[in-house]
Amino acid sequence: MKQFRSALLLIFFAAFFIYSCEKPKVYTNTPVVTFKSISLYDSNDTLGNEEKKIVLTIFVEDGDGDIGLPEYDTIQAFKDLDNKNLFINLYQKIDGEFVKVDLPLPHNYRTPYLEPQGQELLLRADIEVTFGYTKIFFPYDTIKYDFYLYDRAFNKSNIGETPEIPVDTTGTFNL
Repeated sequence: MKQFRSALLLIFFAAFFIYSCEKPKVYTNTPVVTFKSISLYDSNDTLGNEEKKIVLTIFVEDGDGDIGLPEYDTIQAFKDLDNKNLFINLYQKIDGEFVKVDLPLPHNYRTPYLEPQGQELLLRADIEVTFGYTKIFFPYDTIKYDFYLYDRAFNKSNIGETPEIPVDTTGTFNL
C-alpha cells in the first residue's frame, strides 16, 4: 500500500511538473492589427464649419517590437511610401455594397517610434487616429475603414477592418 501511494505521488508530481512548464507563446514578427474602437462626434472646425470628427483606435501586436519610425529617420525602404507606415482606406456604402472613396489627401500616416518595455520583444499598443470631415464635403450615410501597417523590417500586417458605421450617429463603437 505504501509503494502504491509513493507511485501515485510520483505520478502526481510528474504530471504537475510537466503541465506547469508551459512553453511560452511564440509571436510572429509580422505585425497583427485589429479594430479596437471608433468614436464619432459632431464638432466645428477652426472656421466654424460643421464637421464630423471620427477617432479610430487600432490595436497592434508585433513579436519583435519594431513598430513606428523615429522622426529623424527616413528609412530607404519607406521612401517609396512617402515615409509613411500606416495606411487607412475609407469606404462608403452604395446600394448595399462598400466602395472605396478616393480622397484628395489619402489617410497615410507615420506612426510614432515604439519600443517594447522589459526584456520581452513583444509589443502591444493602441494607435489612435483622428479624422475631421467637413459635413459639406462628406455626403456619406454609412462608412467603414480598413487599415494595415508596415513595421521597420518592412513586414506588412494583415488588413484590419471596422464594422459599418452610420455617419449620422455619435458615440463609441467597440469590437
